[in-house]
Amino acid sequence: MGYKVFVSYKYKDSGVKHLSDYDKGTARDYVDYLQDNKFSGDDLNKAENDEEDLSSFKDDTVRTKLKAKIWDSSITLVLISPNMVNILKNQNDQWIPWEVSYSLRTSTRTNSRSLPNAVLAVVLPDMNDSYDYFITKWAYQDDDGQERSVRTIHTGNTFEIIAHNMFNQKNPVTKNIQGNTVYFGESSYIATVKWNDFISDVDSYLENSISRRDHISDYKIKVNI
Repeated sequence: MGYKVFVSYKYKDSGVKHLSDYDKGTARDYVDYLQDNKFSGDDLNKAENDEEDLSSFKDDTVRTKLKAKIWDSSITLVLISPNMVNILKNQNDQWIPWEVSYSLRTSTRTNSRSLPNAVLAVVLPDMNDSYDYFITKWAYQDDDGQERSVRTIHTGNTFEIIAHNMFNQKNPVTKNIQGNTVYFGESSYIATVKWNDFISDVDSYLENSISRRDHISDYKIKVNI
């Protein structure tokens, strides 16, 4: 694989499908699955782990620890889950937007420099094993009479900084179909993939995210929360 990956996720979101081999019933199960089955050694940096509940630390301590983990990575996976956004709290006061913001920055330290991370949104299935809260599909017939499928990404169901870095290509290829603007190609810096598709070919999705990072100048990147 060859990449250090940081995972940003809502630790205790219990609105996700249970994984049969894991019994917490939260988004954390999916991180554990990745660690146990898809990554090796320290290739996966988690926002939190079982021995270290970051919520018990002061904010400045947490930020220092998270900065070090993100600095040491080249890809940030954002696990999209049904209850990832706490609508009762300002988004500036929630950790995922801060982690994504820091991931998208060019940072410098003594004699070293860290480029923005590639960022990939992996959508987790909800309790009904459905992705419809974030991804739906509709179909149309092209000029040759062939049926085509189009994904709709419900960006309003996530944090603003994530939504603003989707469909943000400077010169996108679009087409108006049935009154809808349909995007083609690599139109989003933060691309979206379903969990089942991601775990079936992790390396390819990570490689594609790195390819977008290599062409980051093609995108309008929003860094501030």
